[in-house]
Amino acid sequence: MVEVHDGPPMDGFSVPLRLHNLLLALAGRIDDSALTEARELIARAHIDEAVELTTGTLIAGRIPVSSAEQRELALVLEMSRSDATLANDLLVDEAEPVNAHRFSGENAPEFGIAEALDRTLQVLPDVRSVHAVWRNTPAGSVPGALPQRVVLVELGPEGNPPAVAFRVDTALRRAGIHSVVEVSGPGVAHSEYHLAASAAASPAWVTGSTTSTSSSYRPEPAKPSAPVTSEPVAESGSRHSMRSATATTAPAEPVAPVVPIVSPQPAPEPPRKARSERSETRAERTADLTPAEVAQLRQALAEDPEKGREIAAGKPSMHEVVELPALDLDDPSLSERDRALLRELHAELAERERAEAAKMRLNGASRSGGDQRGWTAP
Repeated sequence: MVEVHDGPPMDGFSVPLRLHNLLLALAGRIDDSALTEARELIARAHIDEAVELTTGTLIAGRIPVSSAEQRELALVLEMSRSDATLANDLLVDEAEPVNAHRFSGENAPEFGIAEALDRTLQVLPDVRSVHAVWRNTPAGSVPGALPQRVVLVELGPEGNPPAVAFRVDTALRRAGIHSVVEVSGPGVAHSEYHLAASAAASPAWVTGSTTSTSSSYRPEPAKPSAPVTSEPVAESGSRHSMRSATATTAPAEPVAPVVPIVSPQPAPEPPRKARSERSETRAERTADLTPAEVAQLRQALAEDPEKGREIAAGKPSMHEVVELPALDLDDPSLSERDRALLRELHAELAERERAEAAKMRLNGASRSGGDQRGWTAP
């Protein structure tokens, strides 16, 4: 059974940094995807998941480790409150692993790295250098595509290797650069894997530099010189200067005509006065007879002059029912107002006829009743 230490680490490294250095020693032996995922878990403070993933990858792939690496894994498992007995299932081989990987610095492995890490490197503390190299051999039991870009980052004493590895890997992914990031700090012994990679690597960024060796993107800072006011000053009749001058002056003119558009609102007032005048003239005309009424009265006067005069005066006789001649309401010459007035007139005359008829019935009934009461039997 693996012996573990109780208490804090003996060499002064924290638990995340211990596991990070252990992954650095296992680089080239385990899968690149598992290596990157374990480092991301360390940066997110999921130390237990990271060490369990590393231990499970070694056990599943039957990847040999040294006894010192087995003890280190058991210690990190215990300190992260994981099952430390998982380290007993590791394949231990004391033979020093032989580096079988081949690296190449051809075909510009550093291309685009400085541009992708420009902002990230400005905020990360104590980053000394960034190198890149192609690895032409597979790593782990489930290798990925080849060649594989490997990015080597060197830090100073103030740097945080787990955080830098995660930030650099994230920035490269956003730029579309697939790589394996290896970050090493001071006081860490480099394996033969890292020594061989560093020997063939090409520098992508070093301390104090703002450009890379293959900076195809760096001409961008020259763009601010284009908008300088040198073109308007030049009085040469170039087409570019004329277009720029018109483009700057043209937008200022359309601003003025926009404001007066609101002023034409007082114009609709005259039509309102005309409507009021029309309504007043129609109101005045309601006191007079319409042409249809005049025609009706003329027809009544032609048939019976006396009855026509009573209709015109509005005082028919008490014992006579007024009969108004029928009027054709479908006459196209009549307006809707004329038809409405004629309907009211007919309704009023009909009411008068019913009232007169009722009075005549009452008078007849009273007379007959009085004659019967005044008659006595002989």
